[in-house]
Amino acid sequence: MPLAVSAQETLSQPNKNGEFLPDPTQETPLDEQELLAAFSGKTHRGTYNFKRRNIETFAFMETTSADGTTAHYHGDKIDTGTWRVKRNVICFVYDNWDGGVHRACFNVYKRGNCFYHYGLSSGPNGLGGAFTARSVHADETPDCEPSMV
Repeated sequence: MPLAVSAQETLSQPNKNGEFLPDPTQETPLDEQELLAAFSGKTHRGTYNFKRRNIETFAFMETTSADGTTAHYHGDKIDTGTWRVKRNVICFVYDNWDGGVHRACFNVYKRGNCFYHYGLSSGPNGLGGAFTARSVHADETPDCEPSMV
């Protein structure tokens, strides 16, 4: 079981790999109540760790409404769908702008006021526990390292 490490202790300290990312082997993701507080009725702006097909930017904005719906803005594309939280996992089901459906679940870690998303889905396009994105509430200035794109 990972050790619980406070956000203050890790805010400006690199993990064992020398990165300023949470280390899932040593840190505990947000629990159900923390995820609900961080996402319900909130808009996050952030950056991906990858580029999506036909979208030139890493930046995104996402509103996770209290009624369980979501709108995800990435470049000039909009994905709509639903979100839910169970235990320490947040999951999304999107009706993608290109006509497909996408499902993704994440553990989320917090450092300072920044949220680090680690994908949990598997399969040919799975995220496999890897760091995928970082976000902050849209009305806040991020205090995490490295600076957001």
